[in-house]
Amino acid sequence: MPTFLSATNLADLTGTSLATAQKWGKSGTYPYHKNEKGMEGFYMEELTDVEPVRMMLETNWDDEFHVAPLRDYTSVELFAGAGGLALGLHLAGFRHVLLNEMDSMACQTLRRNHPEWNVLEGDIHQVDFTPLRDKVDFLSGGFPCQAFSYAGKKGGLNDTRGTLFFELARAVKEIQPKVFMGENVKGLLSHENGRTLDVIRNAIMELGYTLVEPRVMKAIMYQVPQKRERLILVAIRNDIYKQGFRFKWPDPYRRVMTLRDAFFSGELFENDVPKSEGQTYPAKKARVMAMVPEGGDWRDLPIEEQREYMGGSFYLGGGKTGMARRLSMDEPSLTLTCAPAQKQTERCHPTETRPLTVREYARIQTFPDYWKFEGNTADQYRQIGNAVPVNLAYAIGRSLIRLFNEIDAQHPDESRYEEADKAGFSMLPPQLFAVDMFDMHKQFPKDVKIISNPLSRKRNINNGKLDDSKNVLISLVPNKYIEPYTNQRAKAYFTGKKFPSTVKLNKLYYFMPYTKGKGIRDLYQIEVARVGTKHEFVETADENDFRLVLEIKFVKQLFNDYKPIKLMIWQTFTDTNLRAILAM
Repeated sequence: MPTFLSATNLADLTGTSLATAQKWGKSGTYPYHKNEKGMEGFYMEELTDVEPVRMMLETNWDDEFHVAPLRDYTSVELFAGAGGLALGLHLAGFRHVLLNEMDSMACQTLRRNHPEWNVLEGDIHQVDFTPLRDKVDFLSGGFPCQAFSYAGKKGGLNDTRGTLFFELARAVKEIQPKVFMGENVKGLLSHENGRTLDVIRNAIMELGYTLVEPRVMKAIMYQVPQKRERLILVAIRNDIYKQGFRFKWPDPYRRVMTLRDAFFSGELFENDVPKSEGQTYPAKKARVMAMVPEGGDWRDLPIEEQREYMGGSFYLGGGKTGMARRLSMDEPSLTLTCAPAQKQTERCHPTETRPLTVREYARIQTFPDYWKFEGNTADQYRQIGNAVPVNLAYAIGRSLIRLFNEIDAQHPDESRYEEADKAGFSMLPPQLFAVDMFDMHKQFPKDVKIISNPLSRKRNINNGKLDDSKNVLISLVPNKYIEPYTNQRAKAYFTGKKFPSTVKLNKLYYFMPYTKGKGIRDLYQIEVARVGTKHEFVETADENDFRLVLEIKFVKQLFNDYKPIKLMIWQTFTDTNLRAILAM
């Protein structure tokens, strides 16, 4: 079935106006269609000569999604905010050893969601980064863009003094990470006719790094239901760059996500958006907004209502399409601001006459529902509106992990783990063994056993003997699949698309399901590990959705009630041994 792309979305992907995209359709430049809801647009498969669309059609997203780190790469996050960039990079596999943020509420949000993160609250000007020198792989930060000086002869690092980019550059100079990344608004490209970016380029050169050609990343291309654009700067330390290591930008997702994807269960979220607090309209404004159709704005109001609502702006000309703007359920959101009910940048719910709630805001930024925001409602909106979309950061993070894997494969450096512990950082986990399901499928076709435990182990089960020296893999089981585990009747467990483990597959022995909100209770033995598909367990799933399947057999209930335990690897897995479990 062809993939429909609205004229509005084509305009956003190509950076043209809606009028231009509509003209392409009406003039026959590209075949124009109406979908079942009457929206005008195109089929992506008929737009193969439009580069952004072609990239989405030919994407390697699925392959890239399976990139997993060879080990946990250490990172520092500056200007961390409420954690959109930090969470995306964490999900990709980075291990944050320090996050700096000045806003108190944002720091509380970071601590609440990841108590193990080392969150340093305060002014970056007062932070000494020298203890981290040569102990951190990666540094990142979304530095605010202030006025730069252009008085210097070279337009380099000295001309960034007094700006927060200078503080990011200082952190790079003191830490010497292998790679660093800066994130900013699209407007930085053209700021001061490009002179600001030239100063930054020269400053990066002075630091001893090579800047990858900057790119404006359109969030709608990376599984984010929002028309947000961010400028990404990636720089590789010269000694590494000279060895031929290069950064490859992530491939886009295969389609554009919409508010329907954000608010209802489906491809993006497992459940409908939960209810949460939110702003309300005063009666006068609610009366006006009720007249605006889905996807409309002030121009759709009766003329007298337009004059009254717009005031003097009515006579100034221009589109002002953010005023009295109601979003469309079948389009991505406009870029979120720090509040959903500002007159110039209205973000009214598509089908209800109210501003978007906090959780709707968070979903549009692709924060998971478990990510909680501290402070009052205004604080929460502000934190979410200022964030980098999590899925955008996750996509960039996977590409960075791929680069680090290439570097680490040639230059393994485990000494930094010992150094990090001596420096007093929180304990770093042991090396992760990356399991890429696509590679696994090539090596082990479907149903071929990767491990098969010998019969003697089964006799141990029958005799009730436990080997407390053996590995135990603890794995989160989503609530919708938990029933057979609760009843101790589970026969198999399938992993997610990624399986990062500190234990090699041929060493897997015991398995314990983790129930969200409860913990662990029951012990199983892993009898077989093999490549399978999610379709074996979920009839509607893709038959080519390869997963690692563990065939398991119930051994015994270890505890009378569930025992809480921290999931150490990406909040999904923990590797330990039976002795440690029995000692709980």
